[in-house]
Amino acid sequence: MAVTIIGCGYVGTALAQQLQPRRQQWPLRLTTTREERLSSLEELADSALLCDATNPDQLMAALQGSRVAVLSLGPKGDRQVDANGYRRTFVDSLACLKSLLPRLPELEHILYTSSCAVYGDANDGWVDEATPPDPGPGHGSVLLESEEILTGIQDRHVCILRLGALHGPNRTLDARLKGLAGSERPGNGHQFSNWIHVDDAAGALLAAIDGGWTGVVNVVNDEPIRLKDLVHRSLSGQNLAPVRWSGGESQTPRSRRIRNDRLKSLHYRLRHPVVNTQSGVLPLNQVP
Repeated sequence: MAVTIIGCGYVGTALAQQLQPRRQQWPLRLTTTREERLSSLEELADSALLCDATNPDQLMAALQGSRVAVLSLGPKGDRQVDANGYRRTFVDSLACLKSLLPRLPELEHILYTSSCAVYGDANDGWVDEATPPDPGPGHGSVLLESEEILTGIQDRHVCILRLGALHGPNRTLDARLKGLAGSERPGNGHQFSNWIHVDDAAGALLAAIDGGWTGVVNVVNDEPIRLKDLVHRSLSGQNLAPVRWSGGESQTPRSRRIRNDRLKSLHYRLRHPVVNTQSGVLPLNQVP
Protein backbone atom coordinates (compact mmCIF):
# COMPACT_ATOMS: atom_id res chain seq x y z
CA MET A 1 0.00 0.00 0.00
CA ALA A 2 1.71 3.17 -1.20
CA VAL A 3 1.13 6.33 0.83
CA THR A 4 1.60 9.87 -0.46
CA ILE A 5 1.76 12.89 1.84
CA ILE A 6 0.91 16.08 -0.01
CA GLY A 7 2.53 18.85 2.00
CA CYS A 8 5.36 18.03 4.37
CA GLY A 9 5.33 20.94 6.74
CA TYR A 10 5.11 20.55 10.50
CA VAL A 11 2.43 17.83 10.62
CA GLY A 12 3.25 16.11 7.34
CA THR A 13 6.89 15.68 8.30
CA ALA A 14 5.91 14.36 11.74
CA LEU A 15 3.68 11.77 10.05
CA ALA A 16 6.49 10.79 7.68
CA GLN A 17 8.74 10.21 10.69
CA GLN A 18 6.11 8.02 12.37
CA LEU A 19 5.73 6.04 9.14
CA GLN A 20 9.40 5.06 9.00
CA PRO A 21 8.91 1.61 10.59
CA ARG A 22 6.29 0.86 7.88
CA ARG A 23 8.48 1.74 4.89
CA GLN A 24 8.92 -1.86 3.72
CA GLN A 25 5.20 -2.45 3.99
CA TRP A 26 4.06 0.94 2.73
CA PRO A 27 6.20 2.72 0.09
CA LEU A 28 6.18 6.39 1.00
CA ARG A 29 6.11 9.41 -1.31
CA LEU A 30 6.48 12.94 0.08
CA THR A 31 5.91 16.31 -1.56
CA THR A 32 6.91 19.88 -0.88
CA THR A 33 6.64 23.21 -2.67
CA ARG A 34 10.17 24.18 -1.57
CA GLU A 35 13.08 22.81 -3.56
CA GLU A 36 15.50 23.31 -0.66
CA ARG A 37 13.55 20.73 1.37
CA LEU A 38 13.83 17.89 -1.11
CA SER A 39 17.11 16.48 0.17
CA SER A 40 15.88 16.19 3.76
CA LEU A 41 12.61 14.59 2.64
CA GLU A 42 14.42 12.09 0.45
CA GLU A 43 15.94 10.65 3.63
CA LEU A 44 12.42 9.88 4.90
CA ALA A 45 10.81 8.51 1.75
CA ASP A 46 11.09 6.26 -1.26
CA SER A 47 10.64 9.38 -3.36
CA ALA A 48 10.26 13.12 -2.77
CA LEU A 49 8.74 15.46 -5.32
CA LEU A 50 8.11 19.13 -5.85
CA CYS A 51 4.36 19.52 -6.03
CA ASP A 52 2.05 22.49 -6.21
CA ALA A 53 -1.25 20.76 -5.44
CA THR A 54 -3.12 23.21 -7.67
CA ASN A 55 -1.11 21.96 -10.66
CA PRO A 56 -2.88 18.89 -12.08
CA ASP A 57 0.21 17.44 -13.73
CA GLN A 58 2.30 17.71 -10.56
CA LEU A 59 -0.48 16.40 -8.34
CA MET A 60 -1.13 13.49 -10.69
CA ALA A 61 2.55 12.55 -10.64
CA ALA A 62 2.53 12.63 -6.85
CA LEU A 63 -0.59 10.49 -6.42
CA GLN A 64 -0.31 7.97 -9.23
CA GLY A 65 0.03 4.47 -7.80
CA SER A 66 -0.88 5.49 -4.25
CA ARG A 67 -3.67 3.85 -2.30
CA VAL A 68 -3.66 6.48 0.47
CA ALA A 69 -3.29 10.25 0.12
CA VAL A 70 -2.76 12.52 3.12
CA LEU A 71 -3.24 16.22 2.39
CA SER A 72 -1.51 18.28 5.05
CA LEU A 73 -1.50 21.62 3.29
CA GLY A 74 -0.26 25.00 4.41
CA PRO A 75 0.18 28.37 2.70
CA LYS A 76 3.66 29.45 1.73
CA GLY A 77 5.49 32.07 3.71
CA ASP A 78 4.05 34.01 6.64
CA ARG A 79 1.13 32.35 8.45
CA GLN A 80 -0.75 35.67 8.28
CA VAL A 81 -1.59 35.02 4.62
CA ASP A 82 -4.85 36.59 3.45
CA ALA A 83 -8.03 34.67 2.64
CA ASN A 84 -7.21 34.58 -1.08
CA GLY A 85 -3.92 32.86 -0.30
CA TYR A 86 -5.79 30.38 1.86
CA ARG A 87 -8.28 29.77 -0.92
CA ARG A 88 -5.57 28.92 -3.42
CA THR A 89 -3.81 26.62 -0.94
CA PHE A 90 -6.84 24.73 0.29
CA VAL A 91 -9.88 25.12 -1.98
CA ASP A 92 -8.02 25.12 -5.28
CA SER A 93 -5.84 22.17 -4.24
CA LEU A 94 -8.80 20.02 -3.23
CA ALA A 95 -10.73 20.98 -6.35
CA CYS A 96 -7.71 19.86 -8.36
CA LEU A 97 -7.61 16.57 -6.46
CA LYS A 98 -11.30 15.95 -7.08
CA SER A 99 -10.87 16.57 -10.80
CA LEU A 100 -8.15 13.93 -10.97
CA LEU A 101 -10.00 11.14 -9.16
CA PRO A 102 -11.42 9.50 -12.33
CA ARG A 103 -7.79 8.95 -13.38
CA LEU A 104 -6.77 7.57 -9.96
CA PRO A 105 -8.89 4.44 -9.48
CA GLU A 106 -6.36 2.92 -7.07
CA LEU A 107 -6.62 5.86 -4.65
CA GLU A 108 -8.97 4.50 -1.99
CA HIS A 109 -8.45 6.63 1.11
CA ILE A 110 -8.12 10.42 1.33
CA LEU A 111 -7.20 12.12 4.61
CA TYR A 112 -7.22 15.87 5.06
CA THR A 113 -6.00 18.00 7.95
CA SER A 114 -8.46 20.83 8.48
CA SER A 115 -8.88 22.97 11.59
CA CYS A 116 -11.25 23.45 14.51
CA ALA A 117 -11.40 27.06 13.29
CA VAL A 118 -14.45 26.00 11.26
CA TYR A 119 -16.55 26.03 14.45
CA GLY A 120 -18.24 29.22 15.52
CA ASP A 121 -18.69 30.83 18.90
CA ALA A 122 -20.32 28.54 21.48
CA ASN A 123 -20.21 31.00 24.41
CA ASP A 124 -17.80 28.72 26.30
CA GLY A 125 -19.97 25.68 25.52
CA TRP A 126 -18.94 22.31 24.16
CA VAL A 127 -18.96 21.45 20.46
CA ASP A 128 -18.40 18.16 18.66
CA GLU A 129 -18.43 16.82 15.11
CA ALA A 130 -22.24 17.05 14.98
CA THR A 131 -22.15 20.80 15.74
CA PRO A 132 -22.89 22.76 12.54
CA PRO A 133 -19.77 24.71 11.52
CA ASP A 134 -20.17 28.48 11.59
CA PRO A 135 -16.73 30.03 11.08
CA GLY A 136 -17.81 33.45 9.86
CA PRO A 137 -15.79 35.26 7.19
CA GLY A 138 -12.05 34.75 6.78
CA HIS A 139 -9.75 31.76 7.02
CA GLY A 140 -12.22 29.47 8.76
CA SER A 141 -14.81 29.86 6.01
CA VAL A 142 -12.21 28.97 3.39
CA LEU A 143 -11.29 25.83 5.31
CA LEU A 144 -14.95 24.85 5.56
CA GLU A 145 -15.33 25.35 1.81
CA SER A 146 -12.38 23.03 1.24
CA GLU A 147 -13.95 20.41 3.51
CA GLU A 148 -17.17 20.57 1.52
CA ILE A 149 -15.31 19.62 -1.65
CA LEU A 150 -14.18 16.40 0.02
CA THR A 151 -17.52 15.58 1.63
CA GLY A 152 -19.01 15.65 -1.86
CA ILE A 153 -16.83 12.72 -2.94
CA GLN A 154 -18.93 9.55 -2.89
CA ASP A 155 -16.70 6.80 -4.28
CA ARG A 156 -13.69 7.02 -1.92
CA HIS A 157 -13.10 6.77 1.80
CA VAL A 158 -12.61 10.33 3.08
CA CYS A 159 -11.56 11.42 6.56
CA ILE A 160 -11.30 15.05 7.66
CA LEU A 161 -9.26 15.60 10.80
CA ARG A 162 -9.99 18.95 12.42
CA LEU A 163 -6.88 19.86 14.36
CA GLY A 164 -6.62 22.10 17.38
CA ALA A 165 -3.83 24.67 17.67
CA LEU A 166 -0.52 22.89 17.24
CA HIS A 167 2.26 22.73 19.78
CA GLY A 168 5.40 20.65 19.94
CA PRO A 169 9.13 20.74 19.25
CA ASN A 170 10.40 23.95 17.64
CA ARG A 171 7.15 25.78 18.38
CA THR A 172 7.78 26.81 21.92
CA LEU A 173 4.94 28.37 23.85
CA ASP A 174 7.22 29.80 26.51
CA ALA A 175 9.38 31.52 23.89
CA ARG A 176 6.28 32.80 22.07
CA LEU A 177 4.72 34.26 25.22
CA LYS A 178 7.88 35.55 26.86
CA GLY A 179 7.54 38.89 25.08
CA LEU A 180 4.12 39.45 26.66
CA ALA A 181 5.55 39.59 30.18
CA GLY A 182 4.37 42.74 31.96
CA SER A 183 2.35 43.92 28.97
CA GLU A 184 -1.28 44.94 28.68
CA ARG A 185 -3.62 42.93 26.43
CA PRO A 186 -7.16 43.76 25.27
CA GLY A 187 -10.06 41.72 26.56
CA ASN A 188 -10.15 39.50 29.63
CA GLY A 189 -8.50 36.36 28.27
CA HIS A 190 -11.52 34.24 29.26
CA GLN A 191 -12.02 32.61 25.84
CA PHE A 192 -11.18 28.93 25.62
CA SER A 193 -8.49 27.60 23.31
CA ASN A 194 -8.06 24.01 22.12
CA TRP A 195 -4.72 22.34 21.44
CA ILE A 196 -3.04 19.28 20.01
CA HIS A 197 0.59 18.18 20.15
CA VAL A 198 2.14 17.56 16.73
CA ASP A 199 2.94 13.98 17.80
CA ASP A 200 -0.77 13.39 18.35
CA ALA A 201 -1.77 15.12 15.12
CA ALA A 202 0.56 12.77 13.24
CA GLY A 203 -0.42 9.83 15.44
CA ALA A 204 -4.10 10.35 14.71
CA LEU A 205 -3.35 10.43 10.98
CA LEU A 206 -1.46 7.16 11.27
CA ALA A 207 -4.32 5.62 13.23
CA ALA A 208 -6.74 6.87 10.57
CA ILE A 209 -4.72 5.13 7.88
CA ASP A 210 -4.55 1.92 9.90
CA GLY A 211 -8.22 2.00 10.83
CA GLY A 212 -9.68 3.26 7.57
CA TRP A 213 -11.35 6.18 9.36
CA THR A 214 -14.01 8.15 7.52
CA GLY A 215 -16.01 11.27 8.31
CA VAL A 216 -14.97 14.14 10.55
CA VAL A 217 -12.80 13.66 13.63
CA ASN A 218 -11.83 16.42 16.08
CA VAL A 219 -8.16 15.99 16.97
CA VAL A 220 -7.70 17.96 20.19
CA ASN A 221 -6.36 17.11 23.61
CA ASP A 222 -8.34 16.74 26.84
CA GLU A 223 -7.75 20.27 28.10
CA PRO A 224 -9.63 23.22 26.61
CA ILE A 225 -7.91 26.05 28.46
CA ARG A 226 -8.77 29.71 28.89
CA LEU A 227 -6.25 31.94 27.17
CA LYS A 228 -5.67 33.87 30.39
CA ASP A 229 -4.80 30.67 32.24
CA LEU A 230 -2.48 29.50 29.48
CA VAL A 231 -0.58 32.78 29.45
CA HIS A 232 -0.36 32.80 33.25
CA ARG A 233 0.90 29.22 33.32
CA SER A 234 3.67 30.00 30.86
CA LEU A 235 4.82 33.31 32.32
CA SER A 236 4.69 32.19 35.93
CA GLY A 237 6.67 29.09 35.00
CA GLN A 238 9.36 31.36 33.58
CA ASN A 239 9.26 33.67 36.65
CA LEU A 240 8.11 36.55 34.45
CA ALA A 241 5.68 39.38 35.15
CA PRO A 242 2.01 38.57 34.38
CA VAL A 243 -0.04 40.09 31.60
CA ARG A 244 -2.51 42.83 32.53
CA TRP A 245 -5.89 42.34 30.82
CA SER A 246 -7.47 45.69 30.03
CA GLY A 247 -11.03 44.52 29.34
CA GLY A 248 -12.93 45.78 26.34
CA GLU A 249 -13.08 44.00 23.00
CA SER A 250 -10.80 41.00 22.55
CA GLN A 251 -9.00 40.16 19.32
CA THR A 252 -10.23 36.56 19.65
CA PRO A 253 -13.75 36.81 21.10
CA ARG A 254 -15.01 33.36 20.05
CA SER A 255 -14.91 30.73 22.75
CA ARG A 256 -15.71 27.05 22.54
CA ARG A 257 -14.61 23.82 24.16
CA ILE A 258 -14.09 21.07 21.62
CA ARG A 259 -14.86 17.46 22.46
CA ASN A 260 -12.54 14.64 21.40
CA ASP A 261 -14.97 11.81 22.21
CA ARG A 262 -15.00 10.44 18.67
CA LEU A 263 -11.19 10.38 18.55
CA LYS A 264 -11.21 8.25 21.68
CA SER A 265 -14.04 6.04 20.42
CA LEU A 266 -11.79 5.21 17.49
CA HIS A 267 -9.31 3.89 20.06
CA TYR A 268 -6.73 6.64 19.70
CA ARG A 269 -4.85 7.23 22.96
CA LEU A 270 -3.41 10.71 23.33
CA ARG A 271 0.29 10.92 24.03
CA HIS A 272 -0.06 14.51 25.28
CA PRO A 273 -3.52 14.91 26.85
CA VAL A 274 -2.77 18.42 28.20
CA VAL A 275 -0.77 21.42 26.98
CA ASN A 276 2.89 21.53 27.90
CA THR A 277 3.83 25.21 27.92
CA GLN A 278 7.42 24.36 27.04
CA SER A 279 6.52 22.67 23.76
CA GLY A 280 5.10 25.44 21.64
CA VAL A 281 2.05 26.88 19.83
CA LEU A 282 0.79 28.94 16.94
CA PRO A 283 0.34 32.73 17.27
CA LEU A 284 -2.39 33.72 19.70
CA ASN A 285 -4.67 35.23 17.06
CA GLN A 286 -4.84 31.85 15.28
CA VAL A 287 -5.95 29.74 18.23
CA PRO A 288 -8.87 27.46 17.18
